[in-house]
Amino acid sequence: MVPGFFWGLVLIFIGVAIIFRVVFDVNLIRIILAVLIILFGIRILVGKGWMPEHSKKEHDTLFSDHIYNQIPKENTEYNVVFGKSVYDFTGQDSILHETVRIKINVVFGAAIIKINPDMPVRIKSEAVFGGSRMPDGNTVAFGSIGYSTRSYSENSPHLYIESDVVFGGIEMVDR
Repeated sequence: MVPGFFWGLVLIFIGVAIIFRVVFDVNLIRIILAVLIILFGIRILVGKGWMPEHSKKEHDTLFSDHIYNQIPKENTEYNVVFGKSVYDFTGQDSILHETVRIKINVVFGAAIIKINPDMPVRIKSEAVFGGSRMPDGNTVAFGSIGYSTRSYSENSPHLYIESDVVFGGIEMVDR
């Protein structure tokens, strides 16, 4: 049954492509091929499937907006693809009992990270064809940048945020 369904879809697709080519002078095959290449590239960048219902995990923001209000208790990775996320860590207690590592990846999207200036925080951000702005006003569009709060000490528990941005933007704010 599956091979018959598949070949039926192929024949319908070929017929629709011929109609689009003759009536609208649009090469539908080239358009669909281009979209498939773009989606395949997104899959490579994200490292998993591109459809939200198949690949979305708890900390992924795909084609939507999301707000996170807590520092995770363990090392966590967040992904933002074609969306926007706000990470508000300002309401948290400024005393950490262990170092927590957070990785935030942004591809064709935006992220705003709000931190408490009294909390020990270290930030490292890398940008490729994107923008990353630190609380002190420093920015990078291509390369890496770092920032640490006044209370940060390498040997004491702290919040470590590593961010990568490709064709998007990340803004770190201390409030």
